[in-house]
Amino acid sequence: MPIQIDVYSDVICPWCYLGKARLEKALTLYSKASEVEVRYLPYELNPATPEEGYDRKQYLERKYGSAIKSADERLKKFGKEAGIEFDFDKAARIPNTFLAHRLGWLADQKGIGLKAVNDLHKAYFTDGVDVGNAESLAKLAATWGWNETEILAFLKSEQGSEEVRALEEKAYNLGVTGVPFFVFNNKVAVSGAQAVETFLEVLNKVDEENLKA
Repeated sequence: MPIQIDVYSDVICPWCYLGKARLEKALTLYSKASEVEVRYLPYELNPATPEEGYDRKQYLERKYGSAIKSADERLKKFGKEAGIEFDFDKAARIPNTFLAHRLGWLADQKGIGLKAVNDLHKAYFTDGVDVGNAESLAKLAATWGWNETEILAFLKSEQGSEEVRALEEKAYNLGVTGVPFFVFNNKVAVSGAQAVETFLEVLNKVDEENLKA
């Protein structure tokens, strides 16, 4: 039986980017990876973020104090091990991510949801792209072969808004309070950017339960 993994994440969450990379590494070691389907679902860490966003350094220092510097260094180390280049100097602002989630939703409808999630993470954390800006997102979508003008019109409309909010509501109803949050076959939940070995253990456990069913 196939394994469905629903992943709730936010595109400006570094642990979500790291968790994605570690899950993908686990899947390269999993013998039945071809039977696994991964779907990324929207979750806004702070839906009240204004359109202009926040200064990342100031916002996080107010929230966590001086500990944010060591946390960023730790993330850079973990990221390098997972093949991710975190450049927090470029990711200077924390944007509202609703537009990015709408673009991700559209990408999922067109069958490139996984690529979109990865590219949105990379755009923000490595390239310093403002993923809360419609024009910047349309330019990113153009790299997928999409019409930039059409995507800009989509983002400036309300298309996909209702669907994204419904998916976010599903996360809240499940009791998700932090991301990344992984749900295997609607039964087994894993929170956080776990180690590759942990993801592999969960995959094998879910597979065993499938065989018993």
